[in-house]
Amino acid sequence: MEDIMEKDKVQKAVKILENSSEFAELIPEVRSNIVMAIEDAKTIDQVVGIPGRITIVNGMPKAVMPPDFMSSSHMARLVLTIIKHDPSKRSAINLKYNPMILDICRKLGLEVSSYNRTQEPAKVKEIEGSTIPWGVETAIEKSGTVPDVIYHKGAWGKEPMICLIGSDACEVAEMAVCIAKLFEIRKNEVVKSTEKIEESLNNCHDVIFAPSRKSWKYKKHDVPCVFCAIAEGNPDIKEMVLYNDKENMVLMNIFPYSRGHLEVVPVKHFTDLNELNSEELEKLFCLVQRSISLIRQVIKPDGINVGLNLGKTAGASIEHLHVHIVPRFKVESGFMETTADTRVIDEDINVTYKKFTEKLDIFEG
Repeated sequence: MEDIMEKDKVQKAVKILENSSEFAELIPEVRSNIVMAIEDAKTIDQVVGIPGRITIVNGMPKAVMPPDFMSSSHMARLVLTIIKHDPSKRSAINLKYNPMILDICRKLGLEVSSYNRTQEPAKVKEIEGSTIPWGVETAIEKSGTVPDVIYHKGAWGKEPMICLIGSDACEVAEMAVCIAKLFEIRKNEVVKSTEKIEESLNNCHDVIFAPSRKSWKYKKHDVPCVFCAIAEGNPDIKEMVLYNDKENMVLMNIFPYSRGHLEVVPVKHFTDLNELNSEELEKLFCLVQRSISLIRQVIKPDGINVGLNLGKTAGASIEHLHVHIVPRFKVESGFMETTADTRVIDEDINVTYKKFTEKLDIFEG
């Protein structure tokens, strides 16, 4: 009865894949196979797969034969190794390697890990069928958990590969189709912009997108310097000052790159770090340290970017010297960010401001 259930799930998963023209783009040269093991599987004959794998016919994915046991030794060994660490994850599919696919997986919040086939120990190479288990164990050790995605960049005579892992064949197939659709969108965007895929990734994924920045870009101020106007208390300039000791200010960026984005700004109009003497530098960066402490207490980010843009060419929209402190999070992206390069700030700025004001004693050090 269990055998029938696993075959049925793989068959349903195949139908999901065969109905997706986008998935054809993710099929590697060696073709794809989707597998699912029975509960507590120990050997490859307890894993269902597709005999002959999944190929491409008239631009559409097509399974060569119906699912059966003993149909994919490579993918079966991968799943069997995964099961030793997490018995709930019994299914997997292999996809072609592409950095854009990996980036999409990360943006969807999937845990991604890898192994290097060129570093495979000689003893492992000598034993038939040992490469995949070794690679999976390496990826798990590297990640500290069972990842959702494991990839390698190939070796001599071996095609680079991405493997998507899940608990159920249908779940894995649906995720593969989702990734394929997002890959298609990304690829079309790159083609339209006439840029290479790698250049597009480097250019867009090192940037935190904030749609509210558009408001800032086209906002005109009737003052020579916005930060100087804030320091002088100009009521016409919208601001969220958290601290001002008459030498330096801490402001919330009202057009933030990320939730809790702060700026540390000298009250005096400097345009370059070299204009500050050692005492002024010390006070400025002491306040940067305390602002980082404030963010860690209130926002609890996974990381923080600290940076300066010196000059318009370097990205400074205001030439008055200021230090950006930007909270960063492991999972910063969802559907909007992945498909539309649109940043979503998940908390109203006034709510964040109130939280910060409750911890301002940090600045008194």
